[in-house]
Parts: sequence; structure tokens; C-alpha cells
Amino acid sequence: MSKGVLQSRTLAAKAFTVVAVNIMRVFIPIFSVALITHAAVNALAASQLTIYTAASQDELKKIESAFRNEIKDVEIRWVRDSTNAISKRLRVESGQPKADVVWGVAASGIADLAADGYFLPYSPKEFTSLDRRYSDGQTPPRWIGLRVWANALCVNRDLMAAKKLQMPERWGDLLDPAFKKRIVALDPSGSRTGLMTVFGWRSLWGSDGAWRYMEGLHRNVAIYMRGGNAPCDLVARGLYPIGISYAYRVAKYIAKGRPIELIMPGDGVGWDVEAMAIVQGTPYVETARAFADWIIGQTAMKLQSRQFGLMSRQENLFEVRFYPEKLKDALVPIDFEQHANERENLLAEWRLRFGAKAEPEQ
Repeated sequence: MSKGVLQSRTLAAKAFTVVAVNIMRVFIPIFSVALITHAAVNALAASQLTIYTAASQDELKKIESAFRNEIKDVEIRWVRDSTNAISKRLRVESGQPKADVVWGVAASGIADLAADGYFLPYSPKEFTSLDRRYSDGQTPPRWIGLRVWANALCVNRDLMAAKKLQMPERWGDLLDPAFKKRIVALDPSGSRTGLMTVFGWRSLWGSDGAWRYMEGLHRNVAIYMRGGNAPCDLVARGLYPIGISYAYRVAKYIAKGRPIELIMPGDGVGWDVEAMAIVQGTPYVETARAFADWIIGQTAMKLQSRQFGLMSRQENLFEVRFYPEKLKDALVPIDFEQHANERENLLAEWRLRFGAKAEPEQ
């Protein structure tokens, strides 16, 4: 082989190498980006939703099973805690949200978060099937109310007769001196039912009127319990004649044959609603919306109604025996955002005035 031919082949090989390197420099980054993008799309499509909730463990299993029957490619990671703890956690995580959805938390505990921009507004597909008063007033709503619970008096008929006490008809009747140390009430700092009771009184009579009423009631209260079920439990056991409770709990005791009366005070009653919302900043927006669409559908709402007598979906999903038919008419207007903003000051004042009779924290 001549020297000239060898030099030509060497130059050609070098040129080919340069071209090949340049091609790799161009296409490898493009290919890498394509792979990353493909992986990201797949991750979003087969996402794992993280849902913060205050619901019971047993209920979560039923909800997840029913949800995955319809939307099979989504796994749910539940994080359970109290509504207060969830609210605080969402604020701490606001820069880097860990949750995609909140569900089964009291509206009174998240309404202020909605006002501060923590939730993504969304109207689920069947939102028009819901009673609008139980959800956020903005359109589209920042949170969606699902299941409602409301105040009722739990009254032991036998004890009332034995003590020759008059059945109360209105909140003011509980101020009768004959009820001194005979009423079990709730500590609003330990119970959402207790908090909604106070919110109800504030809606009825304003802040000053509610404090005056609570001062009068305090003289007749034997103890303020921290658990929402406790007042009616004690009344059902025959330990006290009257407990400030919620309608579903009272109805359940009546269904068990206990000598209990459910009384809706004629002035009106406080209430709260368990809600759901999509967390602002979730990377799984479409999947979170799919959950919202599903959770307000008839199948899911029927499943959720088992421990609540009143749902935001307007058709009758599950009838609770002895539940008051006209409960809706007794509900007072509640401004959840205002009450949420005033909550800490209200509880601090309540503890100063009435904490001496409160059940100790455990």
C-alpha cells in the first residue's frame, strides 16, 4: 500500500470519528430527555395518591377497595391524624407539599387553609348533585363538603321523670336552675362536636350573646368531656339526665332501645361537615381530580353515609332509624372561614372561663 493511500484512509477514519462523536453529542441528550420524560409520564399515569385523613382505619380499607375497583392504576397512601394535626402539617409542608388530597377532615379545620391558597379549586363532575351550602362558597369550590353532623340533645327519659324535670325545647331551657350539675357538655378544645356547638351559639346570638349563654349554662354543667361521644354515652348509662351531643349518636342509642329522647333545640343547631380538597402543588392533579369525581359519586357517597345521617348529596342514600327528618331546617348559617380564623382566641378564652370543669387531657 502506498504512503499516499494510507494517509488518505487515516484522514477518512479521523473524519468519521469526529462525525460520530458529534452525532452522539447531539442525540444522546435528546434520547436521555426522552427517557426521562417517558418515565415521568408513566409515573403520573400510574401515580400513588397521598391522602391526609381523620377517618377510621376500617373505613379507609373500604374506601380504597371501592376506589380501586373503578380506578385500578392508582394506589392510595393514607396518612391518618386528627383534623388539627393535619391542618398544622399542611401549613408546615406548604413549600413542598407531601399530600395530594385531604379527605374526611372537618371543614372547620381547613377553611382558613383554603382562604390562604392551600387548595386547588375544582368542581367535580357531579358537583351539581350536592347541596351547595355544605361546600366552599367560591366557584369552583376550594373544598367540597361530603357528610354532615349536627348538634342534638341526648335526654334520658327515666332520669328526667325520676327527678321531675321538664323536657327542654330550646337552648335557653338548659339555664333552668333545676338542671344544676345535671348537664354533660363538651370541651371545644378536645372535640370538633364541642367546637361546632359553640360556633352554632355564636351564629345564633353573636359573640357577646354566646358568651353570656355559656356563662349561664356553666352553672348547670357537671363536666365538659373531651370526646364527642361521651355526653350521650354517660346519659345512656343513666349517670346524667342531659348531654349536649350530636344527632347520629343519639339516634343510635334510641335504636338500641335505651330510654333516650333526641331533642333538636327550636332555636337552631350548630353543625360541621367532613370535607375533601385537592392540595395546591400536587404533581398528580388529574388523578386527584379523578378521586374527587369518584368520592362524590353515588356509590362512594352511599359507602360514606354509614355513620352519618345527613349527606351533601341530595338523594336519600342511607336511612338512619330515628334520625330527625327536619334536621336540615334546624341548621344555623355557619361561616367556617371566619370561625377558623377566630378558633385559637375563642378556645383560649373558653379555657380561662370554663376550664375548671373540663375533663383532664390524657
